[in-house]
Amino acid sequence: MLVIYGKVAAQSNISGKPGLIYTPTARYVPDGNMEIGLHFFPGKYGFNSDNQNPGRVLSMNLTVLPRFDININVLQLFSTAANPVKLGLGDRQLDFRYLLMKESKNRPSVAFITSTPTSISPTLLTHALVATKHIHVAKQWEAEVTAGYGSPYHIYRKGSTLDNYGLFANMAFEKKEDYAYHKRYLEGPFGGVSFTYKSKFGLMLEYDSQNINAGVYVKAFKNWVLQAAVLNGEQITFGSAYNFSLLKQSRRMLSLGKKQNGDNGQTPADPQKIIIGTGYRKLRGNFENVTLDSTGVISYEQRLNRNPFPALYQLKQLYADSADMRFVPLFQGIPIAQYKLSDKLEMSEVSQEFRERHKMRTKFPLHRNGYSLDFWVQPYFNAIFGNFDKPVQSNTSIAIQSQILLLPGMSLDFGILFPIVNDLDSRPKKIRPSPVFLNQFYSKNHNHISASAGFFQNDQYGVNIQYRRANLQQPWSFGVEAGLTGDYYYPDKGVYYGNMEKLLLILDAAYLLSNPDITFKVSAGRYLAGDTGVRLDMLRQFSNVEIGFYAMTTSNGSTIGFNFAIPLFPGKLLNGKHVRFRTSSEFPWEYNYTRGYRIGERYRTGYQLDQKLRQYHRQYLGRQYGAK
Repeated sequence: MLVIYGKVAAQSNISGKPGLIYTPTARYVPDGNMEIGLHFFPGKYGFNSDNQNPGRVLSMNLTVLPRFDININVLQLFSTAANPVKLGLGDRQLDFRYLLMKESKNRPSVAFITSTPTSISPTLLTHALVATKHIHVAKQWEAEVTAGYGSPYHIYRKGSTLDNYGLFANMAFEKKEDYAYHKRYLEGPFGGVSFTYKSKFGLMLEYDSQNINAGVYVKAFKNWVLQAAVLNGEQITFGSAYNFSLLKQSRRMLSLGKKQNGDNGQTPADPQKIIIGTGYRKLRGNFENVTLDSTGVISYEQRLNRNPFPALYQLKQLYADSADMRFVPLFQGIPIAQYKLSDKLEMSEVSQEFRERHKMRTKFPLHRNGYSLDFWVQPYFNAIFGNFDKPVQSNTSIAIQSQILLLPGMSLDFGILFPIVNDLDSRPKKIRPSPVFLNQFYSKNHNHISASAGFFQNDQYGVNIQYRRANLQQPWSFGVEAGLTGDYYYPDKGVYYGNMEKLLLILDAAYLLSNPDITFKVSAGRYLAGDTGVRLDMLRQFSNVEIGFYAMTTSNGSTIGFNFAIPLFPGKLLNGKHVRFRTSSEFPWEYNYTRGYRIGERYRTGYQLDQKLRQYHRQYLGRQYGAK
């Protein structure tokens, strides 16, 4: 993003960092911004061993904290007839950029950029200090001037991709020129300038420590940038990037929609009619098990959005004339907490008296309490980076999943799974049951439990119990997870079962920063493959998305990786009076850098308890309410 007197435009360098063509800048990027880019480089100015093959860099840049962003990129070479590529994709790289000093009227912004030392092929590594200043040049023209210095040294793993189990082993600190395939990328002084017209069009000129490059970029639509350049007057590079904010809440999700005519008889005393009646067609099917308590508290359950805030905000709009109205969201029929939305979002514990009254209103089975028969599309995706001919090897399936609520807190999850691709193992692509399990959820007095039994994801069956001590108004929380499982899978005929002898036992402690919504979690224990070790997570909650980065070491090796949980749009696909068909409210996925050594493996049981509880924390919901 190019910040010029409050105006934002996007522009990134070859590796996906805020920059010009090959050089980075110290440009300020707004908190919560994500940019996805794809850049192509010619062979002579590439990053392979002999400068014969062109290639591309796919990148994702995320501003995790104000002033701090993380960049992930994958470099892939193109195979040619003269120089076929057979060994692999190239390298994956993780970069960090921290803004040491923000730009002011009289001083530039200054940033420090470094790459993790986990790469085996360090040709694109960046270790640099850079300064950037914006200058008003003429009417509707602004200049961005950058100067920096790249370290002549680098740190990388001096080894083979076959020795991938020790991600932090064989570290080498040496001069870049001593590396056999040294490319002199950002070695020594570099700098450049860009001239921008109306934040729509720009000219770029840079010295990348070796060559002089010139280019142009144009902002197409609101968030999409196209750019191209000539490298040293000889060859062409080009790329594109799209950026968006993860903190911006969708107006569509928060709005009530249009009210239909002829519904003037509804009053705040009849919540069932107001919420699921015909007044607001958009809200049909959004809220289930809706009740109005004698104390003026509305309890409800919503299973469409992973983020509870849109439902709370819609209820506040419905009851705008009732300033003291309080709301209690349910999960599987169990009250989580009580919220009041006035000048600010207030949260309190659910009283024992309310729990008793709520329990007395509950019918058996729980599904009779105003729940729809709910079906949703749930994708399953497990992938690793493969070889050149097959860049991504995956096990990809789509399931039609459903859930029946039996008792307060107790649900039966089941479905049918349709395999699409399986490059990871030899198991047949056979239509079969998706994960089938019973889950019991419990929440009271800061004690939360999730107990499951059945067939889980990652081909494990057995039992799993998660306990968490968490006050949803305080930063600290503590948890333990224990499970005993065995392998299962579906061959051509029948079902294969292994013995239940795999013990999972993990303890953790987590702390939520006061600003922004970042949780640091340290966990330790025994994992699925029998290895023992420690893991450190940094998890950032955005409006509807959660993204995390982690590092871990166990007796099987060391690795780093990232994970995310995102909603799948469009949400409701078909919505009848008693039956609903939708996309999944959440798609979680985790990637680790090291493959094949079974480092810290786990399985999923439908939801992870600590992640579910984070979504109801007062700070997380209050920050969204304060942004409205």
